[in-house]
Order: sequence, then structure tokens, then C-alpha cells
Amino acid sequence: MQTIGYIQPNSEKVLVLVREGKTYRDLKIRTSGKDGQHFRDEELFFEDYPDRLAALKDGKVIRC
Repeated sequence: MQTIGYIQPNSEKVLVLVREGKTYRDLKIRTSGKDGQHFRDEELFFEDYPDRLAALKDGKVIRC
């Protein structure tokens, strides 16, 4: 399943495309569109791992 949403680690809104599996979520950055759903759990994940947030912003797909 695929959906759109956003995370706000460190008060900066980042739009993401989310692909869900049975036990994971893959997040990829997107540049436009509606805000969509707020992914609070993933936001906490990126606050704990700022290096992965940088990788997401560089265009890499991050599995949570």
C-alpha cells in the first residue's frame, strides 16, 4: 500500500511518500502535493537518527 504524508522533526516539515509492508514502512522524500497524513512514529525515529534524516533529504529511501 502507498500513501502520502509528512514528518516534522525539529520543526521542519518534510513531505514523504510512504510504502507500507507487513512489518515496515519505506519513506521517500517528495517535493510537492498535499500534506497528507502526519506520521508521528516515524518522526520520532528521525529525531533519534539525524543521519537518516539527512539521507532521506538526499533522496534515499529509508526503511523504518
